[in-house]
Amino acid sequence: MKQYVWKRAVTVGTAALLAVGGADGVAAAADDGAPEAPVVTSVEYPDDEHWHDGVGNYGTFVIDSASDDVVAYRYTGLGGTPQTLTAPEPGAAVSLRWMPVREAPTYLEVQAIDAAGHASGTTLHRFLVGDGRAAVTHWDPDSQSGAVTGSGVTLGAPGPSGTAVASSASFDGTDEAYASLATSADLSRTFSVDAWVRPDDLDDSTTAVSHTGFSLGTAGGSAYFFELPNPGGGDTIRVTGGAPEEGEWAHLTGVYDAEQKTASLYVDGASVGTVVGAVAPGGTGALRLGADGDGGHWSGLLTDVNVWDRVFVPREITAAATRKAQRLGYWDLESATDGKSPAYAGGAPLTLVGDASIYAATDDCPWNPDCTPVTYPMVGNGDLLLDGDGDYATTPTALTPTDAGFSVAAHVRLPEDIPARDMTVLSQPGEHTDLLTLRYVAASGTWQAVVAHEDRADAPTTTVSAPLEPYPPGGDHFLAVVYDEATDQLRLYVGADYAADIARVAGVDAWAPTGDLQIGRTLTEDGSAAHLAGEIDEIHTYAGAVSRTQLAFLAAGGTDS
Repeated sequence: MKQYVWKRAVTVGTAALLAVGGADGVAAAADDGAPEAPVVTSVEYPDDEHWHDGVGNYGTFVIDSASDDVVAYRYTGLGGTPQTLTAPEPGAAVSLRWMPVREAPTYLEVQAIDAAGHASGTTLHRFLVGDGRAAVTHWDPDSQSGAVTGSGVTLGAPGPSGTAVASSASFDGTDEAYASLATSADLSRTFSVDAWVRPDDLDDSTTAVSHTGFSLGTAGGSAYFFELPNPGGGDTIRVTGGAPEEGEWAHLTGVYDAEQKTASLYVDGASVGTVVGAVAPGGTGALRLGADGDGGHWSGLLTDVNVWDRVFVPREITAAATRKAQRLGYWDLESATDGKSPAYAGGAPLTLVGDASIYAATDDCPWNPDCTPVTYPMVGNGDLLLDGDGDYATTPTALTPTDAGFSVAAHVRLPEDIPARDMTVLSQPGEHTDLLTLRYVAASGTWQAVVAHEDRADAPTTTVSAPLEPYPPGGDHFLAVVYDEATDQLRLYVGADYAADIARVAGVDAWAPTGDLQIGRTLTEDGSAAHLAGEIDEIHTYAGAVSRTQLAFLAAGGTDS
């Protein structure tokens, strides 16, 4: 018996039957014996001890029984529900096409069914699905892969923040804004293409990546597109979706699945459209970046272009499009020395001003039944205590937005007798106004986050709010504000389970504040105001949008290491 090492859960995939039909209405035969168990063979995914390509690569399984009265085969496994395949004629084999979507040990269990309904013994076909093949073509400004570049292309621009892509190239939209390189992909068969794009001009349709077999770009300001020429002539096959914005990065992926005859477009990891019945014409020639032939010249940034000779599956697309928030500052507020509470893992400390102090209460209740219990800090052994009478803390580590947005989070505890006035949890001042103010509003009894679109005194603002209730006064509150540049959403979380309020906002990343981050107050022309009475703990600031998973970790007091 072969030995297998089962390292991961059973794979999930898609399957398609090649040989079907022909046995409907077959009468049951007078047969007392079960058919012989089938034999399963596969060139792509044989039953052996080796890992085989792989994710996004279709394979064929041939299923055959030596019994000549077999009319169907019943199978389980491959990550799906039990299925029955009908033989084209009694005794004939069937073929099953299947594509894995994750790397894992996998199995296929099959029984043969004869005309009398007897089932054979079960055949178990076990195999090891490896990771997907690497891209057959890759381009970025740091590894141009032999690309020929026009004079309208300038290297050395920054890549999308929060990714492993360090740099990009600027295309100026002229006839010389192009790069050309060879690709070995057979574009008449299954293929995928992706790129990071940042359009700077959406007045006309422009092309980020193209070949005689496809094009990927913007349909003006209305949408992104993935397009295949029609091999029979006539209208092209076009998938559109997403909402391009000038000066904002997006991750685009086009997938042509020749097995399913589909063309699909993904924007920032999300599927935005699929056309069924697509047939790619293929074609030869070079891969062209920043243009479609002699037209559609790109104005903006491009980087990290890849072409695969397989399906780039959704989980891979999501991973490629993910922009991880980068920590700017984290203060756990466990201690203070000489009026300064250190930042976790280095960085500028918080300077405590006035009567601001680190509260660290203990009692002997675990071993003294007559003790008087005290209120413990919210997380760990300490938090910041403010009396609301001019106390605050500050740090020069500013909340600086990037092209991916920004995020802040903190634990807050208000006193049971809440003052009847507005109080600021934290604020990030610019020269003329605050980029962000997170506060308690007394008149409405709500938490509120206010974001200014520009650094001027009369700048337009966007506000999201959530009620203090049902969280009681004196209770602990986890608050988070996330501005997601990809979706233009401003989200306020009270607890990490869901966004209590969401608003659409654009343009926040157009200015970066220069002032010090303020904890427990708002700066004004005359000094400061809205001082907080209460406790604050575990303050986090990020460049980029923090995920729901990460918020849940922070809400539970995670150390964010």
